[in-house]
Amino acid sequence: MTHQTIDGTKTKTSPADTHQAKLRLFKVASVEKISPPDGGEGQDWYRYVLDSGRSMISGQRRGSRKDVQAYAAQCAEQLNTRGQTGQSIWSPRGRKPAAATNR
Repeated sequence: MTHQTIDGTKTKTSPADTHQAKLRLFKVASVEKISPPDGGEGQDWYRYVLDSGRSMISGQRRGSRKDVQAYAAQCAEQLNTRGQTGQSIWSPRGRKPAAATNR
């Protein structure tokens, strides 16, 4: 694929460049104090929202506002890394073991 620049010259774009242009990074949109969820123990529960402009992810976590903010930022960073590399830190992809054959 080629891309025409402002001065009229054409440059080649790679699939990685196209992927980066479409990628929308997650960021922490909000962290707000909530009442404990059913079965939740203790005080200081917060709801956090991660937003990429295309989708939103929300979660609940117990702790100080600062700790929950840091946790949400870490989640956003991990999701962004996964989106950029196509790899998951939670479920590493690799060779699957060969299926056993019965003889």
